[in-house]
Amino acid sequence: MPSPQGTKTHTRPIRNKLPKKFSKMKKNTPDRRTQKTKTALAEALKHLILEKGYDAITIQDIIDKANTGRSTFYSHYEGKDQLLVGNINFQQELVNPPGTIDAHPMGINLAYLFNHTQENLPLVKALLNSRGIDVITNHFTELCAAKILEHHKARPPRSKTAQRLFRYRAEAAAGGIIRMLFKWLEDGALLPAAEMITHATAILTAVADPEITG
Repeated sequence: MPSPQGTKTHTRPIRNKLPKKFSKMKKNTPDRRTQKTKTALAEALKHLILEKGYDAITIQDIIDKANTGRSTFYSHYEGKDQLLVGNINFQQELVNPPGTIDAHPMGINLAYLFNHTQENLPLVKALLNSRGIDVITNHFTELCAAKILEHHKARPPRSKTAQRLFRYRAEAAAGGIIRMLFKWLEDGALLPAAEMITHATAILTAVADPEITG
């Protein structure tokens, strides 16, 4: 079973917003009908991944399974990659986590990240042999790096060199946490999620070097 460590990484800068390819996902609270449609599409994709694997799935497969139309699908998503990472509840919990900042280091809901993926371990393992793992790994990394940068926006590094170095550190920390997450899942999530969250928190804490953040 291939490891996420072999996945390709993006070299483009991480910004404090979702990547353009995910810009079509609605940020506002969807109405009940939209929620129902998106839930049906997400459930269809989930079942299809378990049945035939991510790479073999077509848009036609998804809309047939969800019993919806092609135009309806494209009114919400640009393709199956966006559907894969576009779960409404996930976006809300990870990008805008409820609760205090103390419960979510640098605004990242680590508890949800580790516990949610562990609860969906069969699905994650089905994705490990597909291009879908690249999509999720890169998306999670971009989200976490953006949250780190946003957290330090009020006290940015003083010099341009320090700003550049801090961005590198933010991307490295985000990438390290997500790679650790998927390696843990690939191994069957044998260690307790709470222990993994502690290690992930330590990685985030190490990013805030006083000499860099000033």
